[in-house]
Amino acid sequence: MFLYLNKLKKHNNMKNEFTVQQGLEVQAKQLVEWKSILKPKVYEALYEYATRLNYKAESGSDVKRGVELSNYISNYMLGWRN
Repeated sequence: MFLYLNKLKKHNNMKNEFTVQQGLEVQAKQLVEWKSILKPKVYEALYEYATRLNYKAESGSDVKRGVELSNYISNYMLGWRN
């Protein structure tokens, strides 16, 4: 049991930080994918939503990507614009 707890402690102390740069790279790749399937007006709205707060990001988790982009598009199509 002691060895397991010791390994767990070491694991929790390791830095596996998702950096802003990594978040921006993921966001950029996903925006390219969305651009290929969305109408220009919808893509422009998505791009503005996704990137408007990038300058405030302190970690990669602060960068809008993934399901946040999908949810925005769903809401946009329903008429709920941010």
